[in-house]
Amino acid sequence: MRLSIIFLLFFTLLFADNLDTHLSFQGYTGLINTPNAQVIKEGNAVLHFNNQFDNHLRGYDYDKTYNSEENYIVGIGFLPSFEISGRLVESKGFLRDLSANIKYKIPFYHKYLPNIAIGVQDLGGSWSFYDNKYIVADKSIGRFRASLGYGKAGDFYKYKRMDGLFGGVEAKAFDWLYIMAEHDGKENHAGIRFNLPNSWINSFNLDATVVQNLTEADTSFAINVSIPLWDKSRKDNPLVIETKHNLDKNQVNKIDNITYNSTPIKKIDIEKLNSTFDLQKKLVNFGFEDVRVGSYGDGVIYVECENTIFDHNDLDALGYIIGSIANSNLKYNYYTVTLLKNSLQIISLSGTIIPYRDYIKNPTVENFYRVKNSLTISKKFDTTKVKFNTKKSNSSRFIPRFEFSPGLITTVGTEIGVLDYLVSLRSNLYMNLNDGLIASAMYEMPFANSDDFDKGEIYYMMYRDKVDSRLVNAGVHQTFHYENIYNTTTLGLFETDYYGILNQTYVSSPQGVHAFNLKFGSFNKEDEDNHNIYVGSYRYFYEPLELFTTISYGEYWYEDSGITLEFKRFFGDTAISFEYKNINNQYIGAKVSFPLTTRKLAKASKLGQIKGKKDFNYGIQTTIRLDDGTNRLIPSGGQIPKSDFEIDSYYLNRDRLNSSYILGHIHRMREAYLSYRRY
Repeated sequence: MRLSIIFLLFFTLLFADNLDTHLSFQGYTGLINTPNAQVIKEGNAVLHFNNQFDNHLRGYDYDKTYNSEENYIVGIGFLPSFEISGRLVESKGFLRDLSANIKYKIPFYHKYLPNIAIGVQDLGGSWSFYDNKYIVADKSIGRFRASLGYGKAGDFYKYKRMDGLFGGVEAKAFDWLYIMAEHDGKENHAGIRFNLPNSWINSFNLDATVVQNLTEADTSFAINVSIPLWDKSRKDNPLVIETKHNLDKNQVNKIDNITYNSTPIKKIDIEKLNSTFDLQKKLVNFGFEDVRVGSYGDGVIYVECENTIFDHNDLDALGYIIGSIANSNLKYNYYTVTLLKNSLQIISLSGTIIPYRDYIKNPTVENFYRVKNSLTISKKFDTTKVKFNTKKSNSSRFIPRFEFSPGLITTVGTEIGVLDYLVSLRSNLYMNLNDGLIASAMYEMPFANSDDFDKGEIYYMMYRDKVDSRLVNAGVHQTFHYENIYNTTTLGLFETDYYGILNQTYVSSPQGVHAFNLKFGSFNKEDEDNHNIYVGSYRYFYEPLELFTTISYGEYWYEDSGITLEFKRFFGDTAISFEYKNINNQYIGAKVSFPLTTRKLAKASKLGQIKGKKDFNYGIQTTIRLDDGTNRLIPSGGQIPKSDFEIDSYYLNRDRLNSSYILGHIHRMREAYLSYRRY
């Protein structure tokens, strides 16, 4: 009977598909417990909870009425056709497990052929409770989608899911209601999924699922939230527009022969800026610091300033300044804009004003490429040829900056507990003293923790130096810059009790595609051995996906040594990272980084400026193999003392201030100007 149902499902794989995708109870995209050949939409993050008691646990003779299970799942469409998810399982008294899933959809579509995906559940580890490898196909006809697959379960327990043929069918009765049924190779399930209509909330998608286990007579439910990570400027990305219009890039260079399409021109008022004095006053009033305006050559306006007002992305500052120049009455043909950081030149953009003005008014693909073709980007600009019409105003020096963020120490899915935490208020005070010279101090004050961080408990013993209020770091940071080479030396207090020196050298290729980073440091504490670290890394940037791949090797804080491989991708100003470490032991982990501040800050006063952290980081990891062959959870190796003035993060816009990134995000610059031009 089961085989006849599976073969019947197979014949439905010959039609077109258009249904939505959802996360299954197992953490991969699918129905209830089985996958289909879909993946999480690229750039979407999914949060999922369900209380299904897993049939794998029945092999332990745990199937009693009082048994319970909680499943917490986080997934992301990290790349086109590729999803990654992590799962925390808590079955009280029986099992606690942290695992990862990956799934890849073959990027091939044919009207009469099925979609195909392959995946791995419970990736890695020496002890896997849900280990499975599978291949699955699906296809839709109208409001129906059927899936059929074959899996190989890696565990040795009695109740194996997807060990052989499995399949299911789902039907969309309404946009808000799905009906599902499946056979997972061992058990049969049926369920109903309710979607919150997009007309109610358009910033995220919410759905709930109720499932009946037809084999074991159990009922369970799930809640699923899908959140897009892209920023709103992406809708103007010319690469998307170009796909729609099938524009031949080679034709863009033939400017006189281009015919405009029917895109309506947006009316934008010309700003009443008739002199460089007006422009400087506008920028100072907006909040920029160290502002100078001048001219050079044949009709070129030069603007130089420090961006302390746009904290999410330095491209917002560039876009606002260039947009203000282009959309004004100033009698210049060309512009050069230089951004400073602690009085050091970081990036200079030069271009032609008229194409930029046209692009602001009419964001066609043709106008985009006119701007792109006119841009010249450099890391150093010779100001000796500039005739400054105004003096530098609104100095950035000796202004205290107060930066606040949470300090988090968390453990997830360990032998001790599901979630243990220590939460602190982290206060960072810093001040620009001279060209590239900063003085800073960071204080941390804990205010909440789980029971296992209480005095005398296990995490209190492990993190004894962090459970009380303390001065974490204090010192001076001197940075030097020559074209694509940066060097920062930090002297002072590290990790509360250590005094020492940390030096970082960063070198990038002219376009920013390749970068090398070298850190070394020496730290000592009274009556203890010195800690010496050295770490070298190579980073490759693939601009079409905003994907950074970094490989590092070195010796770390605890005299452990090894290699780290990291994949980091930006979705707007949110970065998602996945990391593999082989540093004495093997670990995999995930991290999210995002601004904890408003996009535009309040203008600094002489008394100071208050802000949140622009690149707050939070991550978790799990052990996949230790030297003894087990995968019990232990604290991670590969630790390096860090300051809040890392070159790539503080000076280089979270490693995005390079030609490749800027040329791919001109639409972001336009959007920033249009969003803030009335301020």
